[in-house]
Amino acid sequence: MIDCLVVGAGQSGLSCAFLLAAAGHSYQVIDAHRRVGDVWRQRPRNLRLFTSRQFCRLGDMAMPGEQGGFPSAAEFADHLERFAAERRLNVRLDCRVDRVAWRDGAFVATLAGGEEIRARTVINATGSSQVPIVPALAGAFDPRVRQLTAASYRDPDSVDKAGPVLVVGDGASGRQIALELAATHQVVMSMGRKRKLVPNRVLGRDIFWWLTRLGVLYAPTGSPIAGMLRKRDPIPAGDADNERLREAGVTLKPRTSGAAGDSASFSDGSSTRVGTVVWCGGYKEDLGWIALPGVDTRAGHIEHRRGKTAQPGFFVMGRKWLSCRASELVLGAAADAEIVLGHVAEQLGLPGAVSASKLAPAQGN
Repeated sequence: MIDCLVVGAGQSGLSCAFLLAAAGHSYQVIDAHRRVGDVWRQRPRNLRLFTSRQFCRLGDMAMPGEQGGFPSAAEFADHLERFAAERRLNVRLDCRVDRVAWRDGAFVATLAGGEEIRARTVINATGSSQVPIVPALAGAFDPRVRQLTAASYRDPDSVDKAGPVLVVGDGASGRQIALELAATHQVVMSMGRKRKLVPNRVLGRDIFWWLTRLGVLYAPTGSPIAGMLRKRDPIPAGDADNERLREAGVTLKPRTSGAAGDSASFSDGSSTRVGTVVWCGGYKEDLGWIALPGVDTRAGHIEHRRGKTAQPGFFVMGRKWLSCRASELVLGAAADAEIVLGHVAEQLGLPGAVSASKLAPAQGN
Protein backbone atom coordinates (compact mmCIF):
# COMPACT_ATOMS: atom_id res chain seq x y z
CA MET A 1 0.00 0.00 0.00
CA ILE A 2 1.30 3.45 -0.88
CA ASP A 3 0.92 6.63 1.14
CA CYS A 4 -0.70 8.65 -1.64
CA LEU A 5 -2.20 8.03 -5.07
CA VAL A 6 -2.33 11.12 -7.31
CA VAL A 7 -4.79 10.98 -10.20
CA GLY A 8 -3.74 13.31 -13.02
CA ALA A 9 -0.26 14.29 -14.27
CA GLY A 10 -0.91 17.93 -15.13
CA GLN A 11 0.66 20.86 -13.31
CA SER A 12 -1.39 20.13 -10.18
CA GLY A 13 -0.56 16.45 -9.97
CA LEU A 14 3.12 16.94 -10.73
CA SER A 15 3.36 19.75 -8.16
CA CYS A 16 1.98 17.35 -5.56
CA ALA A 17 4.35 14.59 -6.70
CA PHE A 18 7.33 16.93 -6.36
CA LEU A 19 6.46 17.66 -2.72
CA LEU A 20 5.54 14.03 -1.95
CA ALA A 21 8.95 12.93 -3.19
CA ALA A 22 10.71 15.68 -1.23
CA ALA A 23 8.88 14.64 1.95
CA GLY A 24 9.81 10.99 1.46
CA HIS A 25 6.25 9.70 1.09
CA SER A 26 5.53 6.65 -1.06
CA TYR A 27 3.33 7.74 -3.93
CA GLN A 28 2.32 7.15 -7.53
CA VAL A 29 0.89 9.52 -10.14
CA ILE A 30 -1.36 7.93 -12.76
CA ASP A 31 -2.66 9.54 -15.93
CA ALA A 32 -4.83 8.27 -18.78
CA HIS A 33 -2.78 9.96 -21.51
CA ARG A 34 0.15 8.40 -23.36
CA ARG A 35 2.53 11.27 -22.59
CA VAL A 36 2.84 13.76 -19.76
CA GLY A 37 1.36 17.01 -21.04
CA ASP A 38 -0.98 15.46 -23.62
CA VAL A 39 -3.95 17.27 -22.13
CA TRP A 40 -2.26 20.47 -23.37
CA ARG A 41 -1.19 18.99 -26.71
CA GLN A 42 -4.85 18.31 -27.43
CA ARG A 43 -5.79 21.98 -27.07
CA PRO A 44 -6.12 24.24 -30.14
CA ARG A 45 -2.85 24.08 -32.06
CA ASN A 46 -2.11 27.80 -31.80
CA LEU A 47 -3.45 28.36 -28.28
CA ARG A 48 -1.24 30.43 -26.00
CA LEU A 49 -1.36 30.61 -22.23
CA PHE A 50 -2.38 33.98 -20.82
CA THR A 51 0.35 33.77 -18.16
CA SER A 52 3.92 34.44 -19.28
CA ARG A 53 6.79 31.97 -18.91
CA GLN A 54 7.98 33.59 -15.68
CA PHE A 55 4.78 32.27 -14.06
CA CYS A 56 5.03 28.74 -15.47
CA ARG A 57 7.57 27.41 -12.99
CA LEU A 58 7.02 23.80 -11.90
CA GLY A 59 8.54 22.94 -8.54
CA ASP A 60 12.14 24.14 -8.74
CA MET A 61 12.23 24.22 -12.56
CA ALA A 62 11.75 27.48 -14.46
CA MET A 63 10.31 27.40 -17.95
CA PRO A 64 12.99 28.09 -20.56
CA GLY A 65 12.64 30.90 -23.07
CA GLU A 66 11.95 34.64 -22.92
CA GLN A 67 10.38 35.05 -19.50
CA GLY A 68 8.01 37.84 -20.48
CA GLY A 69 6.65 35.93 -23.48
CA PHE A 70 3.51 33.80 -23.54
CA PRO A 71 4.11 30.09 -24.26
CA SER A 72 2.06 27.91 -26.58
CA ALA A 73 0.07 24.99 -25.21
CA ALA A 74 2.50 22.56 -26.88
CA GLU A 75 5.47 24.33 -25.32
CA PHE A 76 3.92 24.07 -21.87
CA ALA A 77 3.15 20.38 -22.48
CA ASP A 78 6.84 19.76 -23.16
CA HIS A 79 7.72 21.68 -20.01
CA LEU A 80 5.50 19.35 -17.96
CA GLU A 81 7.06 16.29 -19.58
CA ARG A 82 10.60 17.54 -18.99
CA PHE A 83 9.85 18.34 -15.33
CA ALA A 84 8.47 14.85 -14.67
CA ALA A 85 11.42 13.18 -16.39
CA GLU A 86 14.26 15.30 -14.96
CA ARG A 87 12.90 15.19 -11.41
CA ARG A 88 12.26 11.45 -11.80
CA LEU A 89 8.73 11.68 -10.56
CA ASN A 90 6.87 8.39 -10.21
CA VAL A 91 4.38 8.78 -13.06
CA ARG A 92 2.52 5.94 -14.73
CA LEU A 93 0.93 6.76 -18.09
CA ASP A 94 -1.78 5.25 -20.28
CA CYS A 95 -3.45 4.28 -17.04
CA ARG A 96 -7.14 5.11 -16.64
CA VAL A 97 -8.98 4.89 -13.33
CA ASP A 98 -12.43 3.32 -13.65
CA ARG A 99 -13.35 3.58 -9.98
CA VAL A 100 -12.03 4.74 -6.62
CA ALA A 101 -13.74 3.24 -3.58
CA TRP A 102 -13.11 2.74 0.13
CA ARG A 103 -12.59 -0.89 1.10
CA ASP A 104 -11.05 -2.65 4.08
CA GLY A 105 -9.57 0.52 5.56
CA ALA A 106 -7.96 1.84 2.38
CA PHE A 107 -8.70 3.57 -0.89
CA VAL A 108 -8.84 1.11 -3.76
CA ALA A 109 -8.38 2.43 -7.30
CA THR A 110 -9.53 -0.01 -9.97
CA LEU A 111 -7.81 0.58 -13.30
CA ALA A 112 -9.29 0.01 -16.75
CA GLY A 113 -7.58 -3.40 -17.05
CA GLY A 114 -8.82 -4.58 -13.66
CA GLU A 115 -5.63 -3.95 -11.69
CA GLU A 116 -6.09 -2.43 -8.23
CA ILE A 117 -3.94 0.11 -6.40
CA ARG A 118 -4.34 0.51 -2.64
CA ALA A 119 -3.50 3.83 -1.02
CA ARG A 120 -3.86 5.53 2.36
CA THR A 121 -4.77 8.84 0.71
CA VAL A 122 -5.84 10.01 -2.74
CA ILE A 123 -5.43 13.39 -4.47
CA ASN A 124 -7.79 14.03 -7.36
CA ALA A 125 -5.61 16.33 -9.49
CA THR A 126 -7.61 15.98 -12.69
CA GLY A 127 -8.86 19.55 -12.35
CA SER A 128 -12.34 20.88 -13.03
CA SER A 129 -11.94 21.42 -16.80
CA GLN A 130 -12.33 17.93 -18.20
CA VAL A 131 -15.60 17.62 -20.11
CA PRO A 132 -16.63 20.45 -22.49
CA ILE A 133 -20.07 21.87 -21.74
CA VAL A 134 -22.43 21.61 -24.71
CA PRO A 135 -25.97 22.93 -24.05
CA ALA A 136 -29.10 20.99 -24.93
CA LEU A 137 -29.98 23.39 -27.74
CA ALA A 138 -27.07 21.92 -29.72
CA GLY A 139 -29.39 19.04 -30.59
CA ALA A 140 -31.67 21.40 -32.52
CA PHE A 141 -29.07 22.08 -35.21
CA ASP A 142 -29.27 20.17 -38.48
CA PRO A 143 -26.79 17.25 -38.62
CA ARG A 144 -25.09 19.01 -41.53
CA VAL A 145 -23.96 21.78 -39.13
CA ARG A 146 -20.59 20.66 -37.82
CA GLN A 147 -20.23 21.06 -34.07
CA LEU A 148 -16.89 21.33 -32.28
CA THR A 149 -15.76 22.34 -28.80
CA ALA A 150 -12.75 24.26 -27.56
CA ALA A 151 -11.28 20.82 -26.80
CA SER A 152 -11.84 19.33 -30.28
CA TYR A 153 -11.06 22.43 -32.37
CA ARG A 154 -7.52 22.28 -33.77
CA ASP A 155 -6.91 25.09 -36.28
CA PRO A 156 -8.63 27.03 -39.12
CA ASP A 157 -7.61 24.43 -41.72
CA SER A 158 -9.80 21.86 -39.97
CA VAL A 159 -12.94 24.04 -40.23
CA ASP A 160 -15.07 24.04 -43.39
CA LYS A 161 -15.51 27.44 -45.02
CA ALA A 162 -19.05 26.62 -46.15
CA GLY A 163 -21.19 28.94 -44.03
CA PRO A 164 -20.26 31.23 -41.13
CA VAL A 165 -18.59 29.86 -38.00
CA LEU A 166 -20.40 30.57 -34.74
CA VAL A 167 -18.14 30.66 -31.68
CA VAL A 168 -20.30 30.38 -28.56
CA GLY A 169 -18.53 31.77 -25.49
CA ASP A 170 -16.28 34.78 -25.01
CA GLY A 171 -13.75 33.48 -22.51
CA ALA A 172 -10.02 33.43 -23.26
CA SER A 173 -10.26 30.32 -25.48
CA GLY A 174 -13.34 31.49 -27.38
CA ARG A 175 -11.73 34.85 -28.13
CA GLN A 176 -8.48 33.29 -29.33
CA ILE A 177 -10.36 30.86 -31.57
CA ALA A 178 -12.63 33.58 -33.01
CA LEU A 179 -9.68 35.86 -33.77
CA GLU A 180 -7.69 33.06 -35.39
CA LEU A 181 -10.62 31.94 -37.57
CA ALA A 182 -11.43 35.50 -38.67
CA ALA A 183 -8.38 35.56 -40.97
CA THR A 184 -9.92 32.88 -43.21
CA HIS A 185 -13.57 32.47 -42.23
CA GLN A 186 -16.70 34.50 -41.63
CA VAL A 187 -17.04 34.45 -37.84
CA VAL A 188 -19.82 35.29 -35.39
CA MET A 189 -19.07 35.17 -31.65
CA SER A 190 -21.87 35.16 -29.08
CA MET A 191 -21.13 36.45 -25.60
CA GLY A 192 -22.60 35.61 -22.22
CA ARG A 193 -22.71 37.81 -19.16
CA LYS A 194 -20.76 41.04 -19.26
CA ARG A 195 -17.29 40.57 -17.84
CA LYS A 196 -14.30 42.81 -17.28
CA LEU A 197 -11.70 42.47 -20.05
CA VAL A 198 -8.13 43.25 -19.05
CA PRO A 199 -4.95 43.33 -21.16
CA ASN A 200 -2.23 40.70 -20.86
CA ARG A 201 0.32 43.46 -20.31
CA VAL A 202 0.20 46.71 -18.35
CA LEU A 203 3.11 49.17 -18.65
CA GLY A 204 5.18 46.49 -20.36
CA ARG A 205 4.66 43.79 -17.71
CA ASP A 206 2.44 40.72 -17.49
CA ILE A 207 -0.81 41.66 -15.72
CA PHE A 208 -0.16 38.80 -13.29
CA TRP A 209 3.14 40.41 -12.29
CA TRP A 210 1.17 43.42 -11.10
CA LEU A 211 -1.53 41.31 -9.42
CA THR A 212 1.14 39.34 -7.57
CA ARG A 213 2.93 42.47 -6.40
CA LEU A 214 -0.35 44.01 -5.24
CA GLY A 215 -1.23 40.90 -3.25
CA VAL A 216 -4.38 40.29 -5.26
CA LEU A 217 -3.69 36.85 -6.75
CA TYR A 218 -3.02 35.18 -3.41
CA ALA A 219 -5.71 36.93 -1.39
CA PRO A 220 -7.61 34.20 0.53
CA THR A 221 -10.82 32.94 -1.05
CA GLY A 222 -13.03 34.43 1.67
CA SER A 223 -11.39 37.86 1.65
CA PRO A 224 -13.05 41.09 0.37
CA ILE A 225 -10.51 41.26 -2.49
CA ALA A 226 -11.42 37.74 -3.58
CA GLY A 227 -15.12 38.63 -3.43
CA MET A 228 -14.52 41.62 -5.70
CA LEU A 229 -12.59 39.50 -8.22
CA ARG A 230 -15.27 36.82 -8.31
CA LYS A 231 -17.95 39.40 -8.93
CA ARG A 232 -16.05 41.14 -11.74
CA ASP A 233 -14.66 37.89 -13.20
CA PRO A 234 -11.92 39.60 -15.25
CA ILE A 235 -10.54 37.90 -18.37
CA PRO A 236 -7.01 38.56 -19.68
CA ALA A 237 -8.20 39.19 -23.23
CA GLY A 238 -4.84 40.31 -24.63
CA ASP A 239 -5.20 41.35 -28.27
CA ALA A 240 -8.60 39.64 -28.56
CA ASP A 241 -10.75 42.28 -26.87
CA ASN A 242 -14.00 43.38 -28.48
CA GLU A 243 -12.43 46.18 -30.48
CA ARG A 244 -9.72 43.94 -31.93
CA LEU A 245 -12.28 41.24 -32.80
CA ARG A 246 -14.46 43.75 -34.65
CA GLU A 247 -11.42 45.06 -36.52
CA ALA A 248 -10.66 41.49 -37.58
CA GLY A 249 -14.18 41.13 -38.97
CA VAL A 250 -15.82 39.15 -36.17
CA THR A 251 -19.52 39.90 -35.67
CA LEU A 252 -20.34 40.12 -31.96
CA LYS A 253 -23.70 38.89 -30.73
CA PRO A 254 -25.31 38.46 -27.31
CA ARG A 255 -26.10 35.07 -25.77
CA THR A 256 -27.12 32.23 -28.11
CA SER A 257 -30.72 31.46 -27.15
CA GLY A 258 -31.91 28.95 -29.74
CA ALA A 259 -31.18 26.81 -32.78
CA ALA A 260 -33.21 25.37 -35.67
CA GLY A 261 -31.78 23.67 -38.73
CA ASP A 262 -28.77 25.71 -39.79
CA SER A 263 -29.88 28.86 -37.97
CA ALA A 264 -28.82 30.19 -34.56
CA SER A 265 -30.84 32.82 -32.72
CA PHE A 266 -29.68 35.27 -30.09
CA SER A 267 -31.14 36.97 -27.03
CA ASP A 268 -31.61 40.25 -28.92
CA GLY A 269 -34.02 38.56 -31.33
CA SER A 270 -31.59 38.36 -34.25
CA SER A 271 -30.48 35.17 -35.99
CA THR A 272 -27.86 33.97 -38.44
CA ARG A 273 -27.17 30.95 -40.62
CA VAL A 274 -24.16 28.86 -39.55
CA GLY A 275 -22.07 26.10 -41.09
CA THR A 276 -19.98 25.28 -38.02
CA VAL A 277 -20.45 25.86 -34.30
CA VAL A 278 -17.55 25.91 -31.82
CA TRP A 279 -18.81 25.58 -28.26
CA CYS A 280 -16.53 27.48 -25.84
CA GLY A 281 -18.84 27.74 -22.85
CA GLY A 282 -16.56 26.12 -20.31
CA TYR A 283 -16.03 22.68 -18.83
CA LYS A 284 -17.38 20.41 -16.13
CA GLU A 285 -15.80 17.66 -14.06
CA ASP A 286 -15.76 13.96 -14.87
CA LEU A 287 -16.83 12.40 -11.57
CA GLY A 288 -18.17 9.03 -12.70
CA TRP A 289 -15.12 7.19 -11.35
CA ILE A 290 -15.57 8.35 -7.74
CA ALA A 291 -17.56 5.94 -5.54
CA LEU A 292 -16.85 7.18 -2.03
CA PRO A 293 -19.43 7.43 0.78
CA GLY A 294 -18.24 10.89 1.83
CA VAL A 295 -18.20 12.46 -1.64
CA ASP A 296 -21.52 13.65 -3.08
CA THR A 297 -21.11 14.17 -6.84
CA ARG A 298 -24.78 14.78 -7.71
CA ALA A 299 -24.26 18.54 -8.03
CA GLY A 300 -21.60 17.97 -10.68
CA HIS A 301 -18.69 19.03 -8.51
CA ILE A 302 -16.89 18.06 -5.31
CA GLU A 303 -17.44 20.14 -2.21
CA HIS A 304 -14.20 20.85 -0.39
CA ARG A 305 -12.52 23.24 1.98
CA ARG A 306 -9.04 24.22 0.82
CA GLY A 307 -8.74 20.88 -0.95
CA LYS A 308 -10.09 18.74 1.89
CA THR A 309 -13.32 16.85 1.12
CA ALA A 310 -15.84 15.25 3.47
CA GLN A 311 -14.22 11.87 2.79
CA PRO A 312 -11.20 11.63 5.14
CA GLY A 313 -8.05 11.14 3.09
CA PHE A 314 -9.56 12.18 -0.26
CA PHE A 315 -8.34 15.56 -1.50
CA VAL A 316 -8.67 17.72 -4.62
CA MET A 317 -6.26 19.96 -6.51
CA GLY A 318 -6.51 22.29 -9.48
CA ARG A 319 -9.91 23.76 -8.59
CA LYS A 320 -10.96 27.36 -8.99
CA TRP A 321 -10.55 29.33 -5.81
CA LEU A 322 -9.22 26.35 -3.83
CA SER A 323 -7.30 28.85 -1.71
CA CYS A 324 -7.14 32.00 -3.85
CA ARG A 325 -7.51 33.43 -7.38
CA ALA A 326 -4.20 31.83 -8.43
CA SER A 327 -5.50 28.33 -7.67
CA GLU A 328 -6.66 27.54 -11.22
CA LEU A 329 -3.49 28.98 -12.76
CA VAL A 330 -0.10 27.34 -13.21
CA LEU A 331 1.44 29.84 -10.82
CA GLY A 332 -0.94 28.79 -8.04
CA ALA A 333 -0.22 25.06 -8.23
CA ALA A 334 2.80 25.11 -5.92
CA ALA A 335 1.05 26.99 -3.11
CA ASP A 336 -2.05 24.81 -3.30
CA ALA A 337 0.06 21.65 -3.44
CA GLU A 338 1.68 22.71 -0.20
CA ILE A 339 -1.75 23.13 1.40
CA VAL A 340 -3.01 19.77 0.15
CA LEU A 341 0.20 17.97 1.13
CA GLY A 342 -0.31 19.38 4.61
CA HIS A 343 -3.70 17.63 4.64
CA VAL A 344 -2.06 14.42 3.44
CA ALA A 345 0.60 14.56 6.16
CA GLU A 346 -2.07 15.19 8.78
CA GLN A 347 -4.12 12.22 7.56
CA LEU A 348 -1.06 9.98 7.62
CA GLY A 349 -0.06 11.21 11.08
CA LEU A 350 3.32 12.35 9.75
CA PRO A 351 5.28 15.62 9.99
CA GLY A 352 4.01 18.51 7.87
CA ALA A 353 4.63 18.76 4.14
CA VAL A 354 7.78 20.19 2.63
CA SER A 355 7.37 23.86 1.77
CA ALA A 356 7.30 24.55 -1.96
CA SER A 357 8.67 28.04 -1.34
CA LYS A 358 11.81 26.55 0.23
CA LEU A 359 12.43 24.27 -2.75
CA ALA A 360 12.13 26.88 -5.50
CA PRO A 361 12.92 30.58 -5.90
CA ALA A 362 10.08 33.06 -6.16
CA GLN A 363 8.30 33.50 -9.50
CA GLY A 364 7.95 36.63 -11.53
CA ASN A 365 11.13 38.43 -10.47
